[in-house]
Order: sequence, then C-alpha cells, then structure tokens
Amino acid sequence: MTTTPPETPTQVPDPAVVAANAGARAKVLGWARRSIDLIPTSWLITGAGAVLLATTAIFGGLEAAAVDPTPVVAVGETFTGSDLEMTVVGVELRDERGNAAAYPDEEKGERVLVVTVDVVNTFDRPRGSATSDPRSPVVDGIRIEGIDEKGSVSRDDDGSIDPDLQPDVPARLQLAWVVGQDDFRDGEEIALTLPDSDHYVGQSLIRGDYWQNVRVGATLTATIDEVMLP
Repeated sequence: MTTTPPETPTQVPDPAVVAANAGARAKVLGWARRSIDLIPTSWLITGAGAVLLATTAIFGGLEAAAVDPTPVVAVGETFTGSDLEMTVVGVELRDERGNAAAYPDEEKGERVLVVTVDVVNTFDRPRGSATSDPRSPVVDGIRIEGIDEKGSVSRDDDGSIDPDLQPDVPARLQLAWVVGQDDFRDGEEIALTLPDSDHYVGQSLIRGDYWQNVRVGATLTATIDEVMLP
C-alpha cells in the first residue's frame, strides 16, 4: 500500500508584519527625500563637477590640444609649404605692367601691384605655379589682405604665364594685381599670406598627386616699393 506524504501547509503572511514592513520602507524613503531636499543645489552641482573633474583627470584632463601659431616671416625669409620654398623678395606699384601678367587701363589710372617671389619646387616632379581652385596650394595662393581675387603668375625674366615649376630649379615669379589709382600707395605696408596644404596620392578612381586642405601657412608684412633685387 502506497502512503501519500502529508502536504506542507502554505504559510500565509501575517497582515500585521506586512503592514509594519511597508511602514518602515515609507519612513526610509521619506527620510531620504527630506535629506536630499536639505542639500543646497550648489553643493549638488559642485559634487557633480568634482566627479566630472576626477573623471577627466583620469583621461588626461580638460586641457585643449596645443595649436601651433601661424608662422610670421619677413621679406627675404623663406617659408616652406605645399612642397614649395617661397621667398617674397619685394612688393612694388607699377604704372606699366612690364613682364607681369596684368593689364591696367591707363585711362582709368589703374596700376599694377606686383609681388616678386623666388620659388623652388621641392617635389620630385614638375608642378604648375597656378590652379583654377580659388584656394590654391601653389604660388597663386599667395594673397594680399584687402584683395579678394587671386593674382596672375608670370616669370620675371620672360613673362611666361603660369609657368611649370621644375624640381629643385629656382624660379623668380611675379604675382600681379590690377589696382585702382588710390587703392595702394608707395611706402604703404600691406599684409600677405602664404599657402600651405597636405599632399595626397590618389590610388583608386582618381590617380595622381594632389595638395588639399589649403590653409594659411605663414603671414608676412611688406612695404610697397620694398624691392630687394640682386
């Protein structure tokens, strides 16, 4: 004969115990809320800031990465950027264009503002001295403060326009702008910027060498008529 073990009776919680536990939890929560309300808001913000500072200290702090200042060069000093060595020789105002690739209107009293620059292409292949890009990485990327247009480039010796620059071969170039009679004056100081950029090599859809991320590489102040030709 099989004997069935007696069932264990289910314990029913004592209503008094349940009520007591609920009352205790309510008291604890109420005390916590009142304690938070008593803490000044400024303390909470300060505490949060302390946690933030401690965290950032672990990962290197809040100090921003150092940014190198833009170099400042002088007339006759060489700046290297965009795989070019550029040395501004001087700036002058002309009534006649000479070998500059600029054509003033004599009847309007226009003149030619010329920046003479010695350039050496340090890249291992020939490169142009001008581009169609408004932000040029080469010689026509030299800009004068107050003039929006790019200057036209020509060789100083024969007037060739937009000449190619052979590797390691020095070239004296003229960067020219047509200006109004009263736009600039002899003896006036002007500010120039020299270009810099990053060299990239295209290997997929577009092949070849490119200079992108054009930016100001250096600044220069020159006096018009400060021409120091050898």
